[in-house]
Amino acid sequence: MNLARVGEAALDSGDYSEGYALVNQLFGTTASTGDLFTRARDIRTANGGAITIATPGGGVTMASDIFGNPLTPPGIVTEYGGAVSILTDGNVNIGQARIFTLRGGDLTIWSSNGDIAAGNAPKTVVTAPPTRVLIDATSADIQTDLGGLATGGGIGVLAAVENVEPGAVNLIAPEGTVDAGDAGIRATGDIKIAAAAVVNADTYRRRRQLHRSPDLGLRCCPNIGGLTSGATSSAATSSAASQVTQQAAPQEKAVDDTPSLITVEVLGYGGGDAGATESDTEDEETAEG
Repeated sequence: MNLARVGEAALDSGDYSEGYALVNQLFGTTASTGDLFTRARDIRTANGGAITIATPGGGVTMASDIFGNPLTPPGIVTEYGGAVSILTDGNVNIGQARIFTLRGGDLTIWSSNGDIAAGNAPKTVVTAPPTRVLIDATSADIQTDLGGLATGGGIGVLAAVENVEPGAVNLIAPEGTVDAGDAGIRATGDIKIAAAAVVNADTYRRRRQLHRSPDLGLRCCPNIGGLTSGATSSAATSSAASQVTQQAAPQEKAVDDTPSLITVEVLGYGGGDAGATESDTEDEETAEG
């Protein structure tokens, strides 16, 4: 079943009937119920392999809050290659968690009657797969595999290490809204969104983005590199303007601090007057006068 292909075709036609037919063929038309709540738990593959999740009678709700500072925040993740495919009837709400592929593999989410929300995870949160020690059975060579790091949350097809094949994000919500939220949606390849509405599109990070909704129509956004260059140019322009302003502003004259003059008055050196002679007394009286 290739719902990603259905969503891509719907970018032009707006027709999702083939997708609904595929869902009914697989799960039947009998009404069913049931939601998936992952909370703060993980669904992961650590040695390669895809993840497929289906809740044809409900939705998927992930972590709304994360307590503490876990080294590996919860989520649905393929760490060493593999696609992620999610099919629901209701909402997909990621919350503070993440749905990632880190070393290749497309990510597809289909919601028949609900919304898809990427959530509000901080962009600085680090996802760090555990370090692995690899031993070559032939040469006995030992290597350390750090697994790669990924920051932030939301929805992402990422390249945690070099030389990973580009992967696509496909989000299809024929009756609902796709919301990138604060966490955002990222991909090394294309982001293709077919939905009734798309919001917070400014938090997408991609090579090329396609999305379709009745109010927005079909759009194709440029390479993210151009946006990055524009942001860098704006920052450089702002910095230059700030420097010019500082140079144009009148400079305050430096204050020359004059050293302070300290007067020390000696009142005595201690001791008594018992051994003082008359001559000494006269000398003291004369000095005081």
